[in-house]
Amino acid sequence: MADALLDDLDDLSDVEPEEETSNDYRAGDEAKGDGGTNYDATMGDGTNVSNAGTVKTKHRPRLLDDTSLKSHLSSLRAVKSVDDEKPSANVDATTKEEDEHQHVLILASNKHLVSLGHEIHRTHSELCHQYNPKFPELEELLTDPFKYRAAIGIIQNEMDVTKSNEELNEILTSNQIITISVAGSTTSGRPLTDDELRSLNATCSYLDELKSIQTELTAFVESRMERWAPSVCALVGPSLAAQLLASTGGLAELTKIPACNLQLVGKHKSTSASRGGMATQVRSQHAGYLMECPLVASAPNYLKMKAVKAVAGKLALAARTDHVNVESGRKRTSAVGRKFHDELRAKFGKWEEPDKTQVVKALPKPDLETKKRRGGRRIRRLKERFEETEMMKQANRRAFSAESGEYGDDAMGLTLGMLDTKEGGAMRNTVEKRKMRQANTKASRKRAVQMSSGATNGLASSMVFTPVQGLELVNPDANRERIRQANAKWFSDNAGFQSALPKK
Repeated sequence: MADALLDDLDDLSDVEPEEETSNDYRAGDEAKGDGGTNYDATMGDGTNVSNAGTVKTKHRPRLLDDTSLKSHLSSLRAVKSVDDEKPSANVDATTKEEDEHQHVLILASNKHLVSLGHEIHRTHSELCHQYNPKFPELEELLTDPFKYRAAIGIIQNEMDVTKSNEELNEILTSNQIITISVAGSTTSGRPLTDDELRSLNATCSYLDELKSIQTELTAFVESRMERWAPSVCALVGPSLAAQLLASTGGLAELTKIPACNLQLVGKHKSTSASRGGMATQVRSQHAGYLMECPLVASAPNYLKMKAVKAVAGKLALAARTDHVNVESGRKRTSAVGRKFHDELRAKFGKWEEPDKTQVVKALPKPDLETKKRRGGRRIRRLKERFEETEMMKQANRRAFSAESGEYGDDAMGLTLGMLDTKEGGAMRNTVEKRKMRQANTKASRKRAVQMSSGATNGLASSMVFTPVQGLELVNPDANRERIRQANAKWFSDNAGFQSALPKK
């Protein structure tokens, strides 16, 4: 039993190193960035640092040791040397093959710039991890990788940060220096050992190399993009134009993308890390590279999405202009891009202007003079038709010092005026009788006939005064019935032949 137990323990001790190795590789996979290249974060000498602070000697290839990047840099430097040997007047004179070669170099440079951005982020994270034992608060105070590296190079292993204020003043603002000095006086850090300091300086040197390569690639892309797509560069800038061409695959492919999709080129997918605030690049959720355009960046936050749509529309036109010039062999100019740039800048300025207050206009001068009207029979008839009646005149007239009705109605004018008094009730004033003239139209004549007693429908009756009976009601249809009977005697269907002569 004892021998079997010892054998099992030996087997377990043999397996444990393999598990540690697999865990180390798994941790290295998890430490990879959010896209681009799959290079782990290491120090400048190629060593990894574990969470416990122990330095491991496990080596892995660095990004600067990549053969594709090295060959690309040699190609760029060869093209630069050829351009430097040319006279200044013939720098822009290139053949079609040279243009195609430079186009390929531009696309490859943009891909390497993306990889360098991720490598810089991972190196910055490793640098923060190495310097946290000395000054853990500095990581939160300086979020820019290169400012953080410059501050580390100045402070180094000095515990009294105030001694380095003069040197820090060259790279930081006064507010940042004060904040760092206060945080350094209350920090809980410890001095770094000699091995930790050497590893820290090696990582700083590696970050400097990454920055120099990034600057070289960016300068090459910007110099060539202004010659390849001048209108696009004049509108959005050379670096942003290079990123757009690298993402879409070239100038011809960029012209095929509509404006509504151009504003989403370069959009980052939302992941759990980015939603948790750990994204390497902060960008709007519904916008891509155009959010970094200088025109959009100058607009206020509430107008940024509107500005992105406007820039995308002009970018599609500028890209097609450059493509047509390239295909037709015409001279490539940035006139269209500059024109669009000025138009958008003026438009964004109009958007930021406050709304104009509503102007209160004065009322027009009243026309106090009565207009002269033509006289004549038509005007007199019109006045007679709309003339105020005598009853309304009495109702609108008030008696002097006489109470009429209640006080509330009298104050509101809800009275009958002179009609409600003894003096005005009899309407003693003589009224001039005027014959109301009516329009002599067919409709008015028909209406007058219908209202008269001559045209009835059998239910109407007329009132007649007789000297014998006085008031008598007479059927107006009686005479008409008598005439009808007389006519029926002679003209009915059953009358036959009769003689009109009197009988003998």
